[in-house]
Amino acid sequence: MEPRLIEQNFGVWEGTSPRNAPEFLKAKKDFLNRYGNGESMFELAQRIYNLLDELRQDENKTYLLVAHNGIARVVESYFHDMTNEEYSAAGIKNCELVEYRFE
Repeated sequence: MEPRLIEQNFGVWEGTSPRNAPEFLKAKKDFLNRYGNGESMFELAQRIYNLLDELRQDENKTYLLVAHNGIARVVESYFHDMTNEEYSAAGIKNCELVEYRFE
């Protein structure tokens, strides 16, 4: 179990509004501000990027990361350049398996 893979803390948005509500979608594009008492997209990305940097060190291992869509979005941005719009719209389907390779 890797504690850095916990879901993003959305603070004031936790369980209070649908994830497709216009207010939430607008807030999701603001990467540096925290969600009330939650964490910012920037803080989330930093903890996931640090984890991926560590995993990259051992080239002889294969890892399976199981996480929510917010984490999957950050992983995608680690491996592919994305605009803010692409990042905020990114996601994977439930139980989807995506393969990435460190190069």
